[in-house]
Amino acid sequence: MAPNGLTFMEKEPFLRLFNRGGYVLDFSTERFDDFTQESVDIRLCEKYGSSKGRSLEIFASDASADQVWKLFADLLKYYENFFIEESDGTEYEILHQKCRQILSSRIAETKKNKDDDDSMFFNVIIRASEFFPVESDRIFEETDLAIAARFKNPDGTPNFEMLQKLPTITSPEYTDNSSTIAQIGYLGADLSQRLSSVVASFPSVMLNRILAPTGWRGSRTRWMVFKGDPYRMLGDLRSNYNPVQSEAVLKFPSVPIKDNRIAVMMPFNPAYLNPLEDPVYRAIWNAADQLGYECRRVDEIKTPTDITQDILRLIESSRVVIADLSGANPNVYYEMGLAHARGRIVIPISNSKERLPFDNRQIRTIFFHDDDEYSLQGLTKSIIATLEKL
Repeated sequence: MAPNGLTFMEKEPFLRLFNRGGYVLDFSTERFDDFTQESVDIRLCEKYGSSKGRSLEIFASDASADQVWKLFADLLKYYENFFIEESDGTEYEILHQKCRQILSSRIAETKKNKDDDDSMFFNVIIRASEFFPVESDRIFEETDLAIAARFKNPDGTPNFEMLQKLPTITSPEYTDNSSTIAQIGYLGADLSQRLSSVVASFPSVMLNRILAPTGWRGSRTRWMVFKGDPYRMLGDLRSNYNPVQSEAVLKFPSVPIKDNRIAVMMPFNPAYLNPLEDPVYRAIWNAADQLGYECRRVDEIKTPTDITQDILRLIESSRVVIADLSGANPNVYYEMGLAHARGRIVIPISNSKERLPFDNRQIRTIFFHDDDEYSLQGLTKSIIATLEKL
């Protein structure tokens, strides 16, 4: 195979049809160079300093595939319009038909590749926990082999740079009776496999319109890639989320997510005049600081705005929300619920003496002792370990 990818069996019929013992059809050297100049912007004989036939052979091996096919197509058109004669014989007629077949196949393949290039692809990521990325051996599960090949590196590993550019649907694992929520948007530049921008939310069960009715459907962690427009395949997402228009409805501000921001929801102790005087908050802050995160508590916001709006803005602008459930403060539980609903990474923590309500026991929670500063160092280490997994 030549460097341009053309095989011997592709080139040879054209070269045998056109190259007549060093001549190319009925061209003089000057006319041949004029012809190739017009076809591919190269004067072949002038460039290669050889006969017309030999120059054509060199060009067929050295030029790009697109240039070679362009010149072959133009020469074939010239042959059919100006050169072909009955006296050309059976051998050349067979070569002529063979060249037409090869060229037709090439045109069909080019059209198919163009259609594929113009096609839309999208990711579907289903996983049991948002804290853990999909393992590499589960990426491209239930994905057409040709599609998977488009998004792999030469060594066979996933090309995340290409995958991150695709529209992406993420969802927790679900069953047909689940009330879980999926989201569609675009992945961030990191490897967390989380959406950095969300376009819409919808019931996970709607993914059944895309996933095969056999197999795991929503009950297995995996990363799939599909061909098509996910928005058309899912249907009108607006009909599945139609917010009530009322002044009484809570409205989140439209602010971008800061990937390095952590919102902390916790009960405030009036004994501490400064948030960092609170030993629990200081332990959280130390963990965030060591990993380059910005840690914020709502009472650190010094603007003359409504505190509810401050809380909503803080949740909306944060990638991670840490909720201290110690003391079963109802405000903290409410704020944690808001964070879950907005699709944020929620890390609950609680004093080890506390007993969590039944509905919250299934959520992985960091328990800590607050007997002294040394005990709270354990909380810092646990939060660091959790954040490092994101």
